[in-house]
Amino acid sequence: MKNLKLNLKKLLSLKGVALVLVLTTATTSLAGCSKKSDCSIDINHAHKYVNDDGYIRYIDKEYISYEGYTWTDDYIKLSESEREFYKFFDKKNLLRIDDNLDVILSQQEKNCDYVEYRYSYTYMMPIPHTMRSGKSTITYFTYIPTTHHSWTADANHSNLTGEQRMCHYVYTAYKVEKDENGDYVLIPSEEVDDIMTVMNEYPYIKEDYYKVINLEDGVVLD
Repeated sequence: MKNLKLNLKKLLSLKGVALVLVLTTATTSLAGCSKKSDCSIDINHAHKYVNDDGYIRYIDKEYISYEGYTWTDDYIKLSESEREFYKFFDKKNLLRIDDNLDVILSQQEKNCDYVEYRYSYTYMMPIPHTMRSGKSTITYFTYIPTTHHSWTADANHSNLTGEQRMCHYVYTAYKVEKDENGDYVLIPSEEVDDIMTVMNEYPYIKEDYYKVINLEDGVVLD
């Protein structure tokens, strides 16, 4: 910060556009200095961070805002070995299930199976044509009707084909173990209908811990 202030004094001797550009960069750098908290805790610790959806992560950082999460005063003490674990925890964007149990249960309750119906629609596909005239090249298009298909949850949608599929939510949790080299590795659970059934063995999740599949064939849906 001290060096930055000295540099700003030197910048005052510059003129014109160059001065504006350099000062803009310096101001941005100054703003970056304000992104950390005023935490004065002098032991190893991880602060509780919360996002807008209510999910909680404990992170060994002091940024006011971090990857969509907001810093709070609450913290947990960390030993040196725990600090190494939380570095891995942060790198993999993990959350503890037991810290987020209410939010997860609420989300699972919302994630009800639903039916989608296949429908057809016509798209006018452009066909390019190139024509040369002397040194000039002209490109023009003709259009042909092409039938495409998509899916909707609206049972009264027009042009339904009669095909339908059951959309089903599945969940993945994780556990962390050390490999033969002593490095942490992340191991996923099988996909389950209720994450509570595996949380004792797999106590962690990522934010994208659920997805929708076609119940008939298990294919992930967009």
